[in-house]
Amino acid sequence: MTRSVLARRPASNVAARRVALFAALLCFAAFLTLGIIVSGTPPGSLDRAAGSLAGHSLGLAAFLSAAGRFPVYFGLCCATLLLGIIRRRSFTRALTAVVALVIAWKVSDFFKDRFHRARPEHWFVHRETSFSYASGHATLALTFYGLWAVYIWNSRLPKAVRLGAVLLLGLWTAAIGWSRLALGAHYATDVAGGYLFGAACMLTALAVGPRRGVRG
Repeated sequence: MTRSVLARRPASNVAARRVALFAALLCFAAFLTLGIIVSGTPPGSLDRAAGSLAGHSLGLAAFLSAAGRFPVYFGLCCATLLLGIIRRRSFTRALTAVVALVIAWKVSDFFKDRFHRARPEHWFVHRETSFSYASGHATLALTFYGLWAVYIWNSRLPKAVRLGAVLLLGLWTAAIGWSRLALGAHYATDVAGGYLFGAACMLTALAVGPRRGVRG
């Protein structure tokens, strides 16, 4: 490996971190803007249209929604940290994913109380008592599974395995968001806001976390 290639690596890594941080700021700004708009007005046409998803496939929706709650994430965090202990090279990434998840969870709850948006009137299976914007399920799913999608994509696994894992994680993340609409727990803009904030958390973790999280 030539000296020029080695010299370019730190510079490219810094540039990647800056791009990730800038993208995180954009997502956070979009999250705040959307929250200000929807928290002060009645549900718009998008939210009313997405309301037609409520009440369908409730069994599957309840399963997916339960998969986005604390007990499941607690188990995943324990498994993630255990993997990091067994495979020492993965420990920093595992710890980053867990810390990012916890911070996203707490900050999401903080903003829910600030935006103070009421939940949809019609709900199924389980009545939520917290405020509506933004969806914590969507936030945590994109923060945690999004980080692991990036880590896996940048790993040395075969390309087919990496592609399959990233697609599965993406579908799982999207399905959790859909479940919140199917259960009538959130408006569509709540889920969109959750994904925006989750993207901001994920990108921030990539910007400040281990280099392999942002290297191609």
